[in-house]
Amino acid sequence: MPDIYLIGDTIRFTAIIKNMDGEEYDPSNITVSVFKADGTELLSNAEAIKKEKGSYYYDWKVEGTTENTNLIVVWDWSGPHKKRMEFKVIPETE
Repeated sequence: MPDIYLIGDTIRFTAIIKNMDGEEYDPSNITVSVFKADGTELLSNAEAIKKEKGSYYYDWKVEGTTENTNLIVVWDWSGPHKKRMEFKVIPETE
């Protein structure tokens, strides 16, 4: 079951990037995007913030939707690499 957040909350997305040997590394460019399940983009290629080697985060305020819905955050970095994580947002009244 995906994590659940309230619409209007600020969420901290985090990612640890590792190479094929399992070692943390820093890709040349890492971005974060958020999509609704229907493909509507709510955040487009925002630059991730480096915390330490291989560790990144991005703080995003849940906006662009007013209904109970599933969302997907996509981390993207150089080459064909992507990491996807699903989560759910709900209005405060639910």
